Amino acid sequence: MKLLVRERQKTSKSFINRSILSYNIPHGTISEQYRTIRNNIQYASNGQKVKSLLITSPSEGEGKSTALVNLAICMAQRGDRVLIIDANFRNATIHKIFNVQLAPGLSNILGKQLEIREAIYNTEVEGLDILPSGQRLYNSTEMLNSAIMNMVMEYAVEQYDMILLDCPPVLGVPDTNALVDKCDGVLLLLHTGKTGKEQALEAKRALLFAKANILGVILNNKKSV
Repeated sequence: MKLLVRERQKTSKSFINRSILSYNIPHGTISEQYRTIRNNIQYASNGQKVKSLLITSPSEGEGKSTALVNLAICMAQRGDRVLIIDANFRNATIHKIFNVQLAPGLSNILGKQLEIREAIYNTEVEGLDILPSGQRLYNSTEMLNSAIMNMVMEYAVEQYDMILLDCPPVLGVPDTNALVDKCDGVLLLLHTGKTGKEQALEAKRALLFAKANILGVILNNKKSV
């Protein structure tokens, strides 16, 4: 099966959510913390090249999408070509942060309705592109575990220096575990005062059961978006 790719890339510019501090205050303390996380990812990989990262959390509302976008911006500011893929069909967020349409997106590619470049948006952050989720898929686990999703990832790895996947919470839905073997590493985000100890441990066990390469944990104590 061949994944068709057109030479024409969508060039729509977006307007990033002004609450993303690594974009608006690049020299602030929080931006510096995200740059530290960015730099530590490679150290945590034991010398292995990391080109794709899955970011998840135990439950909704813990701030993983905001953390992912800040991290992606810091990577782009370093000079990397970065692609964010919104694989959270149940609660898509990335298109809202960048003020673009929900569709076309990943679900349209997985449904063979269009070619991958037709669903990728440029952003006002130089070097940062996004692939929105598209409409909700009711067989999302099967589609994320499909040969077409493998080809989406292969294309992304060829075209970009880093791919970040925004995924559903690992507890309660199987979508995230369907993607862990397609990424070089996983970051688990925990929210101070919201994520309980048992939730955190259960999320870790679920990821390890799926043979995830957990590179580390991001501890978030800010209000989530």
